[in-house]
Amino acid sequence: MMRINIYDIINSKNALLHNDGIAIFQEAEKLHDTYKDTIELDFSGVTRLSTLFLNASFGKLLVKYGAEATRHNFLPANYSQISSFMEKFNDMWDNFENKENYQAYRELDFA
Repeated sequence: MMRINIYDIINSKNALLHNDGIAIFQEAEKLHDTYKDTIELDFSGVTRLSTLFLNASFGKLLVKYGAEATRHNFLPANYSQISSFMEKFNDMWDNFENKENYQAYRELDFA
């Protein structure tokens, strides 16, 4: 199993920004496509998290690899210090699995 330390890549205890999520996606994509191994995404040292970050990292992994491959190949770890991690992670996953409903809500917001 390979490991990506989120803190080391974004250089911050706050995983909030879209661009930081993209950086994590790109690193995970590169390691997975090169080594065909499971990737642990280690949140040690991270204390805050946004769904924006998750959509840009795990959300893009879901789009590229699908739910089953993402669930088995990209594993979040060491996130217990982020009180809302699972709630936000589940929201991100739900947005992916129900993208038709999510898109309809977005279109209503902009109508």
